[in-house]
Amino acid sequence: ENMAAVGSSPSRDMTLAADAFLKKNRTLSKMAHSCDTSNQNISESGHAERESFMRKCAVYGGFEGLCVSGVLMALLSSTDLASHQILTLCFGGMFSLAIGFCLRDFTKHRADYQYYRMERDREEWELDNFPEGEVKEMVELYESTGISKADAESIVGTFSKYKKQFVDLMMVQELLITPPEGSPILSALTTFLSFMMIGSLPMMAYIGSIFHMERHEDTPAIVGPLAVGLITTAVTSGALAMTNWSISPRQNSRAVYASLLGALCTVTAVAFFSVRYMRSFSS
Repeated sequence: ENMAAVGSSPSRDMTLAADAFLKKNRTLSKMAHSCDTSNQNISESGHAERESFMRKCAVYGGFEGLCVSGVLMALLSSTDLASHQILTLCFGGMFSLAIGFCLRDFTKHRADYQYYRMERDREEWELDNFPEGEVKEMVELYESTGISKADAESIVGTFSKYKKQFVDLMMVQELLITPPEGSPILSALTTFLSFMMIGSLPMMAYIGSIFHMERHEDTPAIVGPLAVGLITTAVTSGALAMTNWSISPRQNSRAVYASLLGALCTVTAVAFFSVRYMRSFSS
């Protein structure tokens, strides 16, 4: 349940509020706080930086798939293996790693949920058995932030009348633990599918370059790595755009990271293909 859902719902349009913040528009902000949102499930947490849980799993899974696919294609293409052998080994490596990343995400999110549930159960038990101690801890916590003892006692005394809300408060402000997002199973499946789907794009670019070079024998061998590298850069940038990277400095740093990642994949692919081309030319 949501704390905002208790009693009367606050009047706030989260989408409009985020837009007002981006534009630094006070009029829009006032409108956002004056909207009738009584039928909406409202949460203040995260503000404009909050991202969709499934979107994060998809984007991160796609990043990992691109890295693995790009590196495998570059390394295998520098060998004397036939094209079908390169693709088979690349797909096999991607599939096994996708299973590994899928299990990693499932284990991580399940562990996060179990840890949160264990700590919450402990806080609820302590509140049931020694409420005075929990109230005292929260009063001292607020006092340590500069709030007067009288105000701290007033705030905590009011919250302590509502068990669920008080436990929510203690989890976030005392233990610094937030509820885990999403489902472990959905996160694992999303990571696996994104890893395989987005990671397969460099392989498709490689296949396309092979068909092109077979039909146009005068095409330089460098076309293959360039196609792989450029498709990696383009897809990485597109995936990052899905995270609304312009909203915050943290997401802006992800944009820089993605651009560097794509450029690195391009340079690596070109380097390995160039070595292979020079070896075949010298022989």
